[in-house]
Amino acid sequence: MKKTLAAIFILVCVLWMSFNTHAGEKLPIAVGIIVKKARMPAQNQKYEKAIEVLEAFRNKGTGVDKKRADKKGYNHYYLHFLLGNYYSLMVQKMPEHGEKILMRKALKNYEAAVKVYPGFSAAWLNLARCRYETQDFANAAMSFLKGYETAEAKKTSHLYYAAVCHLQASQNEKALSVFQTLLKAHPNEISLAWKETLVHILFSLDKYRQALPLLEELAKKNTGPKQKKWQEILLYQYLSLDMKPKALKLAKILTRTDPTEPKWWKALSHIHLAGDNHKKGLSALLIYGYLTPLTREEQLLAADLYLSLDIPLKAISFYETALKELHNDDQILRISNACSIAYQPEKALQWIEKGLDGKANPKLLQLKGQILYGFKSYEKAADTYEALAKQLKKPGEALLMLGYCAMNCSQFDRAQKAFTNACKYKKQKTSAQKALAQLKILRGNSKS
Repeated sequence: MKKTLAAIFILVCVLWMSFNTHAGEKLPIAVGIIVKKARMPAQNQKYEKAIEVLEAFRNKGTGVDKKRADKKGYNHYYLHFLLGNYYSLMVQKMPEHGEKILMRKALKNYEAAVKVYPGFSAAWLNLARCRYETQDFANAAMSFLKGYETAEAKKTSHLYYAAVCHLQASQNEKALSVFQTLLKAHPNEISLAWKETLVHILFSLDKYRQALPLLEELAKKNTGPKQKKWQEILLYQYLSLDMKPKALKLAKILTRTDPTEPKWWKALSHIHLAGDNHKKGLSALLIYGYLTPLTREEQLLAADLYLSLDIPLKAISFYETALKELHNDDQILRISNACSIAYQPEKALQWIEKGLDGKANPKLLQLKGQILYGFKSYEKAADTYEALAKQLKKPGEALLMLGYCAMNCSQFDRAQKAFTNACKYKKQKTSAQKALAQLKILRGNSKS
């Protein structure tokens, strides 16, 4: 942006250092002579000498009455303008002379020029450039607008730079207002790059829906990496604005036209999963995984999706990869469940033991008890349910299962105690009473 503004400044300087009149006005004779005298050293880049000549002439007006000063041209706007130009050129060619000081002097002279002649477009534009360089963005915007308004030939770029300066000054509403003027006055002269700036302005005002037509155009008309950037932004906006059908349509197009780009498959997976389509979501995620290594979180997601689709063996494979070095209780429970569903109880118990290592986890204990009971390892199952019952506020179900396990391994006293305690809980009372009756029969049979 700075380079572009500097280029405009140089163009204006060359134009106004080549002519001595403005709008048909002739310079006063004395001004014309002194301008010509200053131009000679300036052409050899001896700007200090040119400034010395102009300043010496202007100083002659000190103490002179206004009528005589105006006649001689001691305060002529063109003198101020040229001084501004020469100070600015010194900044570019000889920054060691003190860039900030020289820029302030240039700025002061341009301000003097437009004060004397408010309709001097070139001075407004050079003033805009100086204000931009000194980061006075709000006043730079105003100067660009003045330069546009006072110019005989209206240039769209001046309105554009005014909008950009307003944006950099965080005057976002003003930036949008100027851009709207630009669109209305010059609708056929707006480049894609300028439309990108308009998108940034609209985003700064949270006008995301208003920006959508521009995003769609930018995503369609750009090429290469820039097109991909705008496609991604457009897709994100569709999702953020809950425009799921449009997001899905765009994601499908992108995966078809650019199938080796991982981000499109990841987005497609996200869209499908947001719509509870686990099968298609998993398919897109797997393609994404072929194109780029899945993160640990993505591996866990794939495992969860496989498990939700009743494909536990695949789920186990992804879980094992993701949980090699790091796991928490919930993840241990998920892989243990997957192993249990896949009829791999030994592997399930191995993971459960990892999760129970020095910790209390009721869910893991419950799953362990279920697996051991299914294995008919009743005594170990009874020990597990007993440990589980101690961890629960309402252990009725655990006590009931403890009783069944103890009864199956002929630990009748332990079973009776467990069933008796289970009777204290409403949900398990009926089952526990029936079990006690059955236990009484078993005990009788064992004695006979």
